[in-house]
Amino acid sequence: MDNVQLRLAKPEDAEQLLAIYRPYVESSDSRLSNVSFEYVAPSVAEFRERIENISAAFPYLVIEENGVAVGYAYAHPFIARFAYQWSAEVTIYLAPEGQRKGFGTLLYKALDKLLLLQGIANLYACIAGDNEASIGFHKAQGYYVNGTCSQCAYKNNMWLDMLWMEKKLPHPHKPELIKSIKDIPKARVLQVLQTVVEEV
Repeated sequence: MDNVQLRLAKPEDAEQLLAIYRPYVESSDSRLSNVSFEYVAPSVAEFRERIENISAAFPYLVIEENGVAVGYAYAHPFIARFAYQWSAEVTIYLAPEGQRKGFGTLLYKALDKLLLLQGIANLYACIAGDNEASIGFHKAQGYYVNGTCSQCAYKNNMWLDMLWMEKKLPHPHKPELIKSIKDIPKARVLQVLQTVVEEV
């Protein structure tokens, strides 16, 4: 995949990544806009702030094809309480031109490897109950449905279920405190990203 690059997100990516995300919030096609439970897409400034806040502690990854961002994925704390620090919630979005090319798998493989370096042991994905494509994708990545919140959200004039999907990474008997992504040597992070693409 010489035309594909995985890299860490930068604040200046906000406009490109927001363009990928916005249809998942505001499309007139509810099958698309029910993917996100936000009603209104954030501004570029707010999206930039989200990238900065998440990147301060967790991986926020961008995949490019021919120099154009076609998807992104990131992790963030699952629950803020201290004992939950070994668990993270993951999120992924792909542009239409980035779908069905294995890019989602590349993003999640890299995310798994980086989160493992941080000491994360449990991964969770929050998915709309009727989003069969995302549910199938996550199952293919090793996730399984852990629970369902029935009719917990209302959007596009309908009640929506929300699924929690879970994936286990190796669990140490006595885990060390998790590391920030900033504590992982930059060269190691870049090596992980490059290796994932080269393995395809």
